Amino acid sequence: MITGGLSCKGSYHEINQDSFICEAVSNGYILALSDGMGSKKFSEFGSKTICKVLKQEFENEIMPLNQLEWIPFLRKCHAKWIENLKEYDIMQCYATMLVLLVQDNCLKAARLGDGFLSVLVDDIDHILMDQKDDYFANETDCLMAEFDEKRLEILELSFERFMGAVACSDGIEIGIMKEEEIRSFSSDFIYEYAKVPADKSREDIEGWVSTWSGIDDKTIAYMFEEVES
Repeated sequence: MITGGLSCKGSYHEINQDSFICEAVSNGYILALSDGMGSKKFSEFGSKTICKVLKQEFENEIMPLNQLEWIPFLRKCHAKWIENLKEYDIMQCYATMLVLLVQDNCLKAARLGDGFLSVLVDDIDHILMDQKDDYFANETDCLMAEFDEKRLEILELSFERFMGAVACSDGIEIGIMKEEEIRSFSSDFIYEYAKVPADKSREDIEGWVSTWSGIDDKTIAYMFEEVES
């Protein structure tokens, strides 16, 4: 499995408030991406901490992923997130959450807030994204002091073939961010880069992400099975 990612600071603040982890761990693979809320003083700590907690809790989990109760697991991660940020005002640490765990022939994913996560398995592309139906364009859900499972979008699947996944923070806008545009971008990304050697794909991805238009922080994380072209 090829895993990687890139995060570039935007131009409208001094600190990159995005964070990500995308790598193999002892019991599978994890992709976690978080965008700190720009209006919050310590949001970069909030985003870094949730990625770290999700990785630690997955690695420490003794239950196989296909038997893991997903919402209680995420609730536990939220509690650990709060605990790890106790030296800060939690109201200044708000951050979004995109997460994907893969183990054997099972995956579990969740989204809280903006950005998108696309998972391609068995030639079917599953999209988790913020449709903004109930919010103004600059509003989003995020990790807060209280855990609200009703705000989560979740995905739990068994599959024959895992082909890949890609997640982006909202600094990387695809067209006008309609689902069909995200689906096209994601499937093209996974199918094409899976045929390119890992070092070449990373170099190319870093090139276009680092020059992507817009003033916000820009983060992409990805994993896919390498195939022969």
